[in-house]
Amino acid sequence: MSFRDMVKALHRAGIEVILDVVFNHTAEGDAHGPVQCFRGLDNPTYYLLEGDRYADFTGTGNTLNGNHPVVRRMIVDSLRYWVEEMHVDGFRFDLASILARDSSGAVMANPPVLGISSPTPRSPDQDDRGGLDAAGLYQVGSFVGDSWREWNDRFRDDLRDFPRRG
Repeated sequence: MSFRDMVKALHRAGIEVILDVVFNHTAEGDAHGPVQCFRGLDNPTYYLLEGDRYADFTGTGNTLNGNHPVVRRMIVDSLRYWVEEMHVDGFRFDLASILARDSSGAVMANPPVLGISSPTPRSPDQDDRGGLDAAGLYQVGSFVGDSWREWNDRFRDDLRDFPRRG
């Protein structure tokens, strides 16, 4: 069974499909290791850099430059593909707050990629989910754009801990 067939079967059963996407980092290690991903195409376009080193707001060693027009286009094209071709209902963006950072890592008031209100043809029940990044930028309740639904991870963690407190 293909992924598209699985999504259609889930829809027939009344189940929405939310795809977890990671547009915050890649497999690239550091500026001196082997080329794993976009560094071989255009390092300063695809990654946030601090001099000759990668900025690391992800905890993985690099941070994708999501607000550069080329990278933003890649993100939007990818989302469009998953909606139009695979029929997913929405996305959960891993470390979505990273997309609010500019090329120097500062938080932007109106980050272009997050301000896109509808990057894909959307049904009324599609949503996008996000909230914080590994460097401590916590934006639940203050995310820009009108198409974002936020996951309150602090509430989730409290619920997980409740049975343990006994």
